[in-house]
Amino acid sequence: MSHDQQEHIDPEEARALADYRARRASAADLTEPAPHDEVRARLGLERR
Repeated sequence: MSHDQQEHIDPEEARALADYRARRASAADLTEPAPHDEVRARLGLERR
């Protein structure tokens, strides 16, 4: 897949999502998954 085909993602956003996924994966047994909108708002990624 070429870079041109990928949606542009800010490095900060990519890091936040990667960190979130890592924490979710390690805590999967302990917590309920948060609704997607809530997660994005919590990470400050919601764009309006």
